[in-house]
Amino acid sequence: MNESSQGRLVVIIVNYGTSALVLDALPALLSELSGFAESQIFIVDNASPGNDADALAEGLRAFPEAQGETARLRLLRSPVNGGFAAGNNVAFAELPGLGWRPDAVLLLNPDAEVLPGALAEMMRVMNGNDKIGFVGPRIENPDGSSWVAAFNFPSMGGEVFGALGIDFFARHFRSTIPDSTAPVRADWVTGTALLIRTDTLEALGNMDDGYFLYYEEVDYMRSGAALGWQSWHAPDARVRHIAGAATGIVGKNVARGRMPAYWFQAWARYFSKNHGAFYTRVTALLKIAAHWIGDLQRRLRGRATSRPEHYLGDLASATLLARLSPPPAAETATTPDPRAKR
Repeated sequence: MNESSQGRLVVIIVNYGTSALVLDALPALLSELSGFAESQIFIVDNASPGNDADALAEGLRAFPEAQGETARLRLLRSPVNGGFAAGNNVAFAELPGLGWRPDAVLLLNPDAEVLPGALAEMMRVMNGNDKIGFVGPRIENPDGSSWVAAFNFPSMGGEVFGALGIDFFARHFRSTIPDSTAPVRADWVTGTALLIRTDTLEALGNMDDGYFLYYEEVDYMRSGAALGWQSWHAPDARVRHIAGAATGIVGKNVARGRMPAYWFQAWARYFSKNHGAFYTRVTALLKIAAHWIGDLQRRLRGRATSRPEHYLGDLASATLLARLSPPPAAETATTPDPRAKR
């Protein structure tokens, strides 16, 4: 593939206390970007604790791409930790000043490493249909195994029957898209490495920074779908991810202890914003009941029950006992610790 055929790409990485991971993954990313006609990397530091932002700035001195007024690798320091959406919005504001217009923008987790050919393949899938607004890759663990990266939009049926744990029902309300060897359309794809067509980004504007972490990309792709933009999964594009390295959460499970409050707040915000308060409360009630019934049937079958501590109580507090009319996006970003439990 010749240089110009891969187009122009901006990559945004939001950092919070993960400078070592970012610096380790940069050489592979820069190598992949070398085949693009134009490229730019923005690293947004979300007011990292300790001296992590300074360590990141110091580490970037080793990269020629980070030097000079027209550096292709730039560090942007946010004064507050407003979360993933707010961090990306900081970089979105820099796009008009580039002097050139990207074809797409890639949101890349700080604990993710693009593998050879991944960016070119994602761009190829996006360019296959001018209605494709979002593309997500296959996500691999460090051992080479992969995990689900394409999904149906969250729904009452998916939440309830998923909690119930009875395969017959769960198959009819799948939250995931079956694994595929060819590009496949989905409702939404992983935010670990999310390629967004610039036309789509300009149509949607900023991400909703009322989310601190989780569900913001789902909400963004749902807004895109309402405008006719499609989401696709590109299985031949591979990204290695150290799951949970940045947050301690793997999928919907916390590595240990209790899920953080912001996960439940994001769940409640997504459902109430897109379906209304009544739907959200009914979904939460049915999901809690389904967990109890699922626990009972698993015990009767001699199967283990595993759930983060206080999960059902925390879900109830964030939905049944909270105001669900979604507040406007945060006017002033807050700084909760992403690893902190309640």
